[in-house]
Amino acid sequence: MTSKMNDFEKAKAFISDRNVSLIEVHRKYKIPYQTLKNWRANPDRLKKASWERVFLLANLYHKKV
Repeated sequence: MTSKMNDFEKAKAFISDRNVSLIEVHRKYKIPYQTLKNWRANPDRLKKASWERVFLLANLYHKKV
């Protein structure tokens, strides 16, 4: 039985994926590039992110941009 990931876990998995282009996410979704880089370097910083951004990244987890 597999456990379901919550939005925070999906957002962390998405931002940690090295196949995801941060510059592309920045351009499409207007999240500052440096913020994306910081989250990739330390995904736990997403705990302080707005829920809108966490929700967006969680939805992108399925799309893979």
